Amino acid sequence: MRIVTRVRAAVARHRFGRTAVVVAALYLAGCAAAAAYGGVLLLGPLATGSLWWRPDDLWLLLAAACGFNAWLLWQALRGPALPRAGAPARPVIWLRRLLYVDVAGELLLWELADRLSGPAEFVVRQAVWAATLVLLVRTLSGVTPRFRVIAVGLGLGGVLAAVLRLAPGDLSMSWFLLLAPAAKAMILTGQRRDGRWSAATVRIGWIALLAPSAFTLSRVALGRGEGLVFDGLHVVADVLGGLGIVWAARTANELAAPPTAAPPPAGSRPPRSLVAAVLMLPMAVVGAEQGVRLTYTGTDDGCAYRIRPAAAGGPEERRRSFLCLARQETFAGGTMFPEDLPDQRILARAEKLCAQAGDSERMALHRRDGGGADSVELAQALEYLCPGIVARQTADAARRQAELDREEAAWQAEANARCADPWPGARARRQGTVAYSLAEGGGYTVFDDRDETGDGPDPYGVPEDGFIAVAGSGAVVATRADLATMCLTVKVFLAAPPLRLTGWDEVVEVGVLSRTGRLVVPPYPEDSGGGALGPLPDLALGGPGHYRLRVHTRLLAWDEDDPGAPGEEHLVVVFPGGPAKKVVHRSRG
Repeated sequence: MRIVTRVRAAVARHRFGRTAVVVAALYLAGCAAAAAYGGVLLLGPLATGSLWWRPDDLWLLLAAACGFNAWLLWQALRGPALPRAGAPARPVIWLRRLLYVDVAGELLLWELADRLSGPAEFVVRQAVWAATLVLLVRTLSGVTPRFRVIAVGLGLGGVLAAVLRLAPGDLSMSWFLLLAPAAKAMILTGQRRDGRWSAATVRIGWIALLAPSAFTLSRVALGRGEGLVFDGLHVVADVLGGLGIVWAARTANELAAPPTAAPPPAGSRPPRSLVAAVLMLPMAVVGAEQGVRLTYTGTDDGCAYRIRPAAAGGPEERRRSFLCLARQETFAGGTMFPEDLPDQRILARAEKLCAQAGDSERMALHRRDGGGADSVELAQALEYLCPGIVARQTADAARRQAELDREEAAWQAEANARCADPWPGARARRQGTVAYSLAEGGGYTVFDDRDETGDGPDPYGVPEDGFIAVAGSGAVVATRADLATMCLTVKVFLAAPPLRLTGWDEVVEVGVLSRTGRLVVPPYPEDSGGGALGPLPDLALGGPGHYRLRVHTRLLAWDEDDPGAPGEEHLVVVFPGGPAKKVVHRSRG
């Protein structure tokens, strides 16, 4: 009961207390719902990158982080205490506005701006910080002019160092990155002397400032400079880094109170800021991280050789393996994810990819986010984060292939149904009638498919007479159409059948040799895309030897009611015979 009373009092004491409590409660409800759905916890709201985590062995710590972030939201959104003081000076008004903009930026705006334009987000963020720095130092009381000049100089130098890091080449040294933290340390010292800010606000500022440095030094001390992706230490440091939002919000809220400190005597120095700068100096020795990666994957080229199967490792090892694959060069060149993308964002994007229903949706989302690699490479990497994705991709591919096979079988059956035997009265020993799909350039071959001598006609060549060419163990027959279907009938006899000319535009007879006892028409699909759409028999009825091919061709009438009907028909009659010269029974002309 006493806790409820205190909460009510705290809510009533701040301008936006009720709104802040509602948002924090909704956030906690979201964490609980996320934990119940698939066993995950949502870290954020945005102070830690809006990441979805699998609990694994860190679930208790992550649950505590959700509670911490709910408190962070309350602190950031509750507004100033009531009743407010009189109208503040104009610089104070603008300073409070800039601090609130920074709070909103850390919670949401910078993330949205970065998705629209990374350079624009960087420029706006640095401009807001520079303006905030100047006004905040100007607003401090109880500090000397020299203090103000040094603080502003360090802060603007830090902004310049950040800009230089984006320039081509190595234009900045690691110790330049200490300028911004040193400026913040001086501001915290000035806040303590000013009197308007509470001791809690100043302590929160110091923790937010020193936590990243302590995390970096701890990693080095523990030998984890290239170690775990996310461990308990990383989670704690990441969450404590969110205290910077709390400090900015509390600094803006407490500015309504008048200063209580008198100007210090000349020559006084800010000892705590100097101590903080000394504490952070080891970072210059360690060296600033190049880029924004937080794990070994960006620098360890040999990590791929240590990757075990996805089912063999624990959660942390699987995340390390995924990040290693995500940083490796793909078959097409480049990396699977943008090279400057932090590991946390890569993992967040991977979670979204895992949630996609199918391979096509996953690849579409990956491409929209600027990702590379093909679907197979992406699935093999995601297998470490969401097992079963390769099996689902294989099943999807098999399902799509089965659908394509059904559609093709229906097309072939429909095409074959349009063709009939043009010589039904002649009963051959072997025969078949099918639709034949003509590739670009048209034409088809009759050849010995087991003859490895290479003594055959050029299947892509044009016969000298424009109709048929023979070379060794095969013949090439030209057609008038291409990229269409025609009707093809083959009939095999033991002896030469009667000559049939009626109804045919062209009839030519040639001799071919079968060395292995095989003569076939290629089935669909050939490498060129053509072939018979149904089974046809072996035309070498008598085994190895010489055979005669009597080829009949004609054009078919156009059928307005059936535009897809074949426009050309061929009849190939085969029987044993000597290698006599070509005989033209009827020419086209």
